[in-house]
Amino acid sequence: MVDPWAEPDRWEKEAPQVAAVISRKGRITRKHIEDSRGRLKIVARTGVGVDVSRIDVDAAREHKVWVTNMPGVNAAAVAELVFGQMIALARHTHLANTEVKAHRWAAGPRFQGSELAGKTLGIVGMGNIGTRVALRARAFEMQLLICDPYIPASHVTALGGRWVGLGELFAQSDFVTLHLPFNKETRHMVSTKQFALMKKSAFLLNLARGGVVDEQALVECRREKRVAGAAIDVMETEPPGKDHPLLALDNVLMTPHLGGSTRESQENGEWGAAQEVVRVLQGEAPQNPVIEGKR
Repeated sequence: MVDPWAEPDRWEKEAPQVAAVISRKGRITRKHIEDSRGRLKIVARTGVGVDVSRIDVDAAREHKVWVTNMPGVNAAAVAELVFGQMIALARHTHLANTEVKAHRWAAGPRFQGSELAGKTLGIVGMGNIGTRVALRARAFEMQLLICDPYIPASHVTALGGRWVGLGELFAQSDFVTLHLPFNKETRHMVSTKQFALMKKSAFLLNLARGGVVDEQALVECRREKRVAGAAIDVMETEPPGKDHPLLALDNVLMTPHLGGSTRESQENGEWGAAQEVVRVLQGEAPQNPVIEGKR
């Protein structure tokens, strides 16, 4: 086992020397694939994401390396964190915690918050995670707006939501949560135009992929108090630099890409990825192929 962040040199040396990679954090590049000279048969992701920030999918496709993922394995974990962060933002619990620990109990009235009940939640992306978020939103008595061009309106209606375009969702939502992959279509999908549409009392949550949000646009928006706050679990560059301006902003909750980091989701993802490796090395096709390899 190699931690690619803690042991980057060892990762670079050993990644091309194996027949299979089970990966959560490790990046598989074209050089890794080409240096393996056909040895590498499969890259099995323990999570949902298979994007260019993790795996050079073009190189995998060219060299017939199987790439698999574990769809839905972290859906409950991410959906639950969405509501944890929404409540933290709406009720200022992170700031109140700091005040109490500094012996400023009387500061409590400054942290009057708002309820989720009756508010409008906009969900961008209605896959496994977005669907779990929608189901939980009903228990919080929230109204639902949903934007996903690949999901039929009947699916949205069945979940108690209303299908809308991206602009309407940003303009009408009190909370906007993103649950979509990172690709050419979604890069900086949320930028200055979308922030300009949001209510000043609204919050943005990105627990999807770094790069979907234009980080500089978010920095400028929050500095000017044009939105009430944000919860960011993913960054364009991970980890971010120590001088990244998002780290210095108030009412921006930052977490280190831990949306799917629960014991349950990690165990299920690792076990599922290991099973995919066994199938491929035994000459069988995997159950969740993203890129098809040699048969």
